Amino acid sequence: MFLRTCVVTAAAAFTLSCATGGNGTGLLKPADPATAKPSPYQPDRPFVAQNDGAMARPVFRTDTGAPYGADVHDLLVPPGKRTTLSHDGVVVVDTREGAGEAAVGDRQVKLEPGVTFGLSQGQTATVQNSGRAPLVLRLYVVTVR
Repeated sequence: MFLRTCVVTAAAAFTLSCATGGNGTGLLKPADPATAKPSPYQPDRPFVAQNDGAMARPVFRTDTGAPYGADVHDLLVPPGKRTTLSHDGVVVVDTREGAGEAAVGDRQVKLEPGVTFGLSQGQTATVQNSGRAPLVLRLYVVTVR
């Protein structure tokens, strides 16, 4: 009982000292909107909006190894949105984040992190985000050029 009282008292003292700025620590002051500026940072490969509301970005591309080519893309599907996957080559789709469903021909695939599915050359898939967070897919595309 004594040990529990000591621990609770020490935790309360530590919390109060941090909140009140004891010893130069505590909460940061709010930023002044008049002097705050957005960061000039721009990513090398930003997401680009597609017509259906999804966003895509290239991650990797190789032109070596002719006649084959390999591309890697990230696809972000916002909650409630649907997109169609259509590429010239063979595609392996890896679910990175989020939840949803994919319709590949007459087959339904439940999407969650770690789930993969493939598309043959010329095959399409319809992907629906059924979650409350973005659905993030990584597409590995192999083509003959």
